[in-house]
Amino acid sequence: MEIVYAERFYKELSKLPARVQQSVKQVLIKLKAASNLESSGVDYALMRGRAKGAKYYRIRVGDYRIGVKYIHPDMIVIIIARRGEIYKLSS
Repeated sequence: MEIVYAERFYKELSKLPARVQQSVKQVLIKLKAASNLESSGVDYALMRGRAKGAKYYRIRVGDYRIGVKYIHPDMIVIIIARRGEIYKLSS
């Protein structure tokens, strides 16, 4: 799967502890190797509170969530934030 990263994602990721950055890197490696989100083996869910038909998902990495827009076969990684904050920041 092809992954595009938003500049905002890199900025927020650089502020996180090294252990969290490593976990995020492992998740992104799994996503890149997978042919689609469903077969990637990561903990993902449709993001609530979005317009019907919107393809926004959150991917769980410990206490953090990665906000992505998934349009098969491409994914745009938008943001990473603590659980609960991601819903406020991704709007």
